[in-house]
Amino acid sequence: MYLNVKKLFVFTCIIGLLLCTSCKEQSESGAYVIETTIHGIPDGVRAFLKIPNIKGVPQPKDTAIVQNGKFTFTGNVEFPQASFIYVNGAPGNIEFLLENANVMIDAHKDSLSVPRISGGRHNSAHAEFIAKSKEMSVEMQQVRASYQSAVTSKNTTAIADARKKVADLDRQVAEYQEQFVNDYPTAHTSIMLVSRMLRNKLTTPQKANQFLEGLSSDMKKSPVAKDLITKTKELLRTAVGSVAENFTAPNPEGKMVSLNDIKGKVTIIDFWAAWCGPCRRENPNVVKIYNKYHEDGLEIIGVSLDGRTGQNNAKADWLRAIETDGLKWHQVSNLDGFRDAIARTYNIRSIPATFILNEKGQIAAKNLRGSALEAKVKELLGK
Repeated sequence: MYLNVKKLFVFTCIIGLLLCTSCKEQSESGAYVIETTIHGIPDGVRAFLKIPNIKGVPQPKDTAIVQNGKFTFTGNVEFPQASFIYVNGAPGNIEFLLENANVMIDAHKDSLSVPRISGGRHNSAHAEFIAKSKEMSVEMQQVRASYQSAVTSKNTTAIADARKKVADLDRQVAEYQEQFVNDYPTAHTSIMLVSRMLRNKLTTPQKANQFLEGLSSDMKKSPVAKDLITKTKELLRTAVGSVAENFTAPNPEGKMVSLNDIKGKVTIIDFWAAWCGPCRRENPNVVKIYNKYHEDGLEIIGVSLDGRTGQNNAKADWLRAIETDGLKWHQVSNLDGFRDAIARTYNIRSIPATFILNEKGQIAAKNLRGSALEAKVKELLGK
């Protein structure tokens, strides 16, 4: 008996990832002044301001010499940047957001990881998020420990209780994340948080798009916002409820066939390949469904991803599979494997992959197989 604790790590990972990725937004002051006090540090010690590189490894940006326990970094950044301060002779580092503002940092030599940071609206919002995140992470660790203990002792009652606590924490985490984004819709941390939530499927592309619509034009120009915009658009293209994008590709005879030309009352877009074992095993079920519902308005267009590297005669394999499996519906392929433009449009990372469209051409369901696929087709046909 096992507990799926994957979600327990998601929120903790988000905390770290937010500190290792940059976002850019111009500030009014046009410069930063980072006034830092480190208690317990002797004069003459060198301090380093570091910025993560593209791989997330902190790289030196500036240095300062400690005098009377104090030092200052000045300069300017185009947009806020996750940053770190290291001090020779002191373990750990100080994590903060480098933004064009007056920021005050106060810490002790032996506890750099728990500084007091004030000043700068992005840092203020970020500090609130980190504080609450750490609090919830402690709860998560306690639940994990309780679960492991219950499993070791084979205490089924305790295991059930731990599972309930996990569900409660998952709900609390999701609610807090959404509330934070609502409270700080223009904060650096909110942009990164929505991006991570979307990546971990803790929010929908529709909600991410709503968030993006509320950003200023300047914020939308930042690298992280641009990345979020691109990812959101990509996911919206294939989200349930979206109208399926049209595509055109050659059939086995070389004739160009488009999705819009063949759509029926219900349409299945079936991504498959001759070399794909799971696809071939599912084909008999699709044949059965097609034969049963084609006269009622079901159409299918198969998009073959044959043509992968190492496939000697992709077209021959494709045609042979069509004949062997008895695939009577429309078939198209650019014989370009996963590099296929249609596959990229539909975000295909693995096959089989299916999209079931309603009469309006909207995506009603995705990746259904077996009896579930037939049930959805029947439902959409009103049978």
